[in-house]
Amino acid sequence: MKVLVLAEKLECTALLDHLSHIQGEITFIQGRNVADVPRDPAEVDVIMGGEDCSPGSALNSLMLGWRSHPHTYLIPCWFPVDRESLGRTCLWPRLAIDRFDPKCDSTTFSEWVSLVVEWQQNRMHFSDSGILEDRSGLELSTSLCLRRATGVLSLFDNDGGEGELFFRNGDLISASYKHLRGIEVFYEFLCMNSGGYSWEGGRHPSGNEEAHPLSQLIPDGLKLIYDANFLYSFVSNLDKGLLPTDSQSALDDSAAELFIEQKEIYDLIKTGVPVSQIIEASPLSRPSTMTLLAKWFSLEDVVLSNQPSRSECSVLIVDDSRLICRFLDDIFAKDPRVRVAGFAHNGIEALELIGELKPDVVTLDLQMPKMDGITALKHILIRDPRPVVVLSAFTKATSRLTYESFKYGAVDVITKPAKGAKSTGDAMNRELCDRIVQASRVQLAAIKYIRRGKKKESIVSNDPSGTAADVPGKILVVLCGAGGFPTLLKLVFAIPDPKHIPLTVIGVDMPKRVVEALVGNLNKDTAIPVEEISGTGHLRPGVCYIASNEDACILHDDGGQVNIVRNGTHPSPGNFFDELLTSAAAFKSRTVAVLLSGTGDDGLEGVRQVRQNGGEVFALTPGACLRPDLPEKSINIGCAEEIKDIADLSKLFEIGAVRKNLV
Repeated sequence: MKVLVLAEKLECTALLDHLSHIQGEITFIQGRNVADVPRDPAEVDVIMGGEDCSPGSALNSLMLGWRSHPHTYLIPCWFPVDRESLGRTCLWPRLAIDRFDPKCDSTTFSEWVSLVVEWQQNRMHFSDSGILEDRSGLELSTSLCLRRATGVLSLFDNDGGEGELFFRNGDLISASYKHLRGIEVFYEFLCMNSGGYSWEGGRHPSGNEEAHPLSQLIPDGLKLIYDANFLYSFVSNLDKGLLPTDSQSALDDSAAELFIEQKEIYDLIKTGVPVSQIIEASPLSRPSTMTLLAKWFSLEDVVLSNQPSRSECSVLIVDDSRLICRFLDDIFAKDPRVRVAGFAHNGIEALELIGELKPDVVTLDLQMPKMDGITALKHILIRDPRPVVVLSAFTKATSRLTYESFKYGAVDVITKPAKGAKSTGDAMNRELCDRIVQASRVQLAAIKYIRRGKKKESIVSNDPSGTAADVPGKILVVLCGAGGFPTLLKLVFAIPDPKHIPLTVIGVDMPKRVVEALVGNLNKDTAIPVEEISGTGHLRPGVCYIASNEDACILHDDGGQVNIVRNGTHPSPGNFFDELLTSAAAFKSRTVAVLLSGTGDDGLEGVRQVRQNGGEVFALTPGACLRPDLPEKSINIGCAEEIKDIADLSKLFEIGAVRKNLV
């Protein structure tokens, strides 16, 4: 057994001397730089790394050099770090036998060497199904290449994403995985270190697509991965943001290969957007995207953002009560994520200070002298658009103002602290700060005055026992997360023909008393009947039913009719959307989920259930969402089809629109 030791300082001589006597003949080769390292795979059986695996270190470069070389990529490696730590600083094409352990003693090394010997004898064999931890993408690809295999390899990642790679005589013919296609799927596959696979031999792909020999794709992919790791030399933490510079030399040649994809990636680079988010949303694989970003860094087309962290936001407080201003200032001062930029006491002052201070978010009182809040809101979104959070003493009498705040572009409406209050609970203060921070991250393209179309005459029967004529069997479940009510208004106002809408249930992440008041105002602006879910019973097509986040609503199939059960208890914390969607998934192909907004992971499991049961999921493009977490995650895991604008999304409410008018 020949062991290559890559370390700048060899501090384990005693251990290595002991190891040389425990399992047959073990020869240690020491390589401290590229010139000292043999490139003949016959001279090395395994590689042991030293202590420093940081990006740009000699060890990191050497290990990647051996793994990416077409003659040595099947040599097992022992990394002196845990796998999670390595994954944060290195894109590593893993072998199943690779070891990641900072501790090495004679017993563990001896056991690993025994496993390596067994692996060397069986590395080209794999069962028809398994997990990538036991047989990596690199090993599977090599085996398919050597066998000149024909068939389809199906992939299943841990987030619910699925993919297929078609092979003919050892050539890749076609592939799809999430939003990736062709050889980009293969390059991504080489980096997949978890998930499952299944192989169906003999299955031929249809068509005459271009064949890509695996004998060439494997070294090309490994070279690409090696180049991708140069990105870590420019940015060690992929959660950092990027900014474009005045130079765009990388986009000078519009005839360059993958120019359209490069332009799409470049357009993703916005103020504060993390590198990790760019890689996730890229139309290319991780190796290709990271290589491009490294190239753009070297050309000075992009730089790290020097602006404050996205978790820190500046806020302008607008309120005629100086007591409320001081009260809010005290709350925000205790949260490191929020910095108070200034105060204004009427709408006119607010407009002046917004232009001067450029705050990330504005809190706005509605009732002020000289210029009231609604008027100020209209001017803000015309003159200097930015997220506005309305602070209002919400009552039934002020519900119309709250509704108009949403209609005129407010991101959120929060109950205003009572005048004279000296303190509130810590939980309420945290919630206030959380919602201010979330509002500051809203993309400005999604903030605008919502114009409604001409009100049409309602045609839905008022007979509770009847059903609208020619109503499709589809069941629409719309998820409207925090901050998504303005988007919901846009959607309802954009419905071109309300005559034949399917049965629709809308889950709104807002308190019940707010939903009750807003539903009444919404009914005044649209011909589509809108009802709050207030009990248990059959649901009728042609009506939009709305449930608040305080309603535990479950859908049931009652002899062909849709029955809703509201048991009066609150949903599980953080699972309002999941409970509603999971129950809707039981209707299988009849279910259509529409994602307007959402924060965190609530709804993600329900989305998976809908897809697994044959239903459809559509998500508004994250750039048009006020809170894009849920739509973005659902798209990224391959469970939702991205819809670019509200006009297309509104067609889902028409008979036969699903699929036919959208694809």
